[in-house]
Amino acid sequence: MSKTVKARHTEFELWYNGVNISADIAGDVESFTYTDSASDVCDSIDLTISARDEKWRNGWWPQKGDKLHPKIIGHNWNVEGDRYEIDCGTFTLDEMQYADNPQTITMRAVAVPSTSDFNAKERGDVWKNTTLRRIAETIAGRYGMGFGYDCNGFDYDIEKREQNGTDSSFLQELCSDYGLVLKVYANRLWVYDREFYKSKRAVQDVPRGEMAQGTFTWTTDLMGTYTAGEFSYTDADKDADITASVGSGSRTLSVSQYASGVADAAAQLAAALNNENHKTTQMGFTVGGNFHMYSGANVRILDFGPNMDGKYFIDRVTHKLDRNSGFTTQIETVGIRDAFHAWQVGGSIVYNEKQETATPDYSSTYASASASAAAGGSGGQAVQLNNCPLYYTSVAKSPSNYVSGTYYLYDGILVAGRYRITNTPSRCGKQPVGKNVTGWVNASDIG
Repeated sequence: MSKTVKARHTEFELWYNGVNISADIAGDVESFTYTDSASDVCDSIDLTISARDEKWRNGWWPQKGDKLHPKIIGHNWNVEGDRYEIDCGTFTLDEMQYADNPQTITMRAVAVPSTSDFNAKERGDVWKNTTLRRIAETIAGRYGMGFGYDCNGFDYDIEKREQNGTDSSFLQELCSDYGLVLKVYANRLWVYDREFYKSKRAVQDVPRGEMAQGTFTWTTDLMGTYTAGEFSYTDADKDADITASVGSGSRTLSVSQYASGVADAAAQLAAALNNENHKTTQMGFTVGGNFHMYSGANVRILDFGPNMDGKYFIDRVTHKLDRNSGFTTQIETVGIRDAFHAWQVGGSIVYNEKQETATPDYSSTYASASASAAAGGSGGQAVQLNNCPLYYTSVAKSPSNYVSGTYYLYDGILVAGRYRITNTPSRCGKQPVGKNVTGWVNASDIG
């Protein structure tokens, strides 16, 4: 008697608010989509169910904030008896839609922490003398999330960074400035170096014949690749000009944003160039359900010829289970090109120091058209402060500290409603500014 070979098949498993309801909904699931993204903060899922059973319109009616933990399980996928699993992680129900005729409920959920503060609460913090990793780890701890950091052994010193927004948007921007990717998965906050991941081996070869017919697309921007970059920043508080450059050619990216020094400028310039060039070449295709491809991994494309074959980085994977069409996987990738690195960048920092004279000169290199003579104030004037907010710059929205006692107006020049102060008379007007100024205070707090 010949042995019966078991057919390949998939299962959908769902834990809802901590309870496994897979068996109860097996006949109701119309479709399930899991979007796994390498470039966005949050993955997402969409679940459409048949709501003909009255339980869905009564006791099982979904509520905003419910927790969904789905899995896709494959049996006999490559050989009889094997088992593969895609654990999609935990998601928070964010949106629901009910439709009649046929009666269906579509639930959309996103991978965010259990509290909405991560995406909603505005914060006005100043991060000083820390590192990017410590900042991300601190934010993860606020929400009881685990933390993962995979940046090829590198961390980035953060001398000063002002946060004016949510933890989600602030950390996303900070990571992007250094070429890192922020991702929330399985109640963990992950930060990784995208260019480092591009250097890893491909997890799978994908020949042309394995792609669903008519799904392959390939585009490239022939003129859009940056071949060089320039960075320039004037730090008014340190009274210094920071410049950096890398590469050559006709297409140069100009960057001007805060940097604490040349090394910091080099890291940000390389990251900005890599971010801009990331999607120069894009490729997409659909295959039968696949358990081995995931965002952040690489695949090798074959059989399209030398202009399109090669290793690609997976930007997004969309797994879909459908009652009619079965299990499919859509892949979105980008071409991998030589990256810019901070060690390739050359730069300099110039302090605009002035020679001291016998007569103190209280003019400031920071003064501009927006500065005016102090009303009732002059350089060297003593002022009494009582729990006075101290700001890192003239335009900082949140104070970095509070000071009390006797201080002195550094130069008596009013900028954006604030004065610079110092803690001893001998520092008034002395260069460089960054080493002699304590900070900025509001004119209204001086009186």
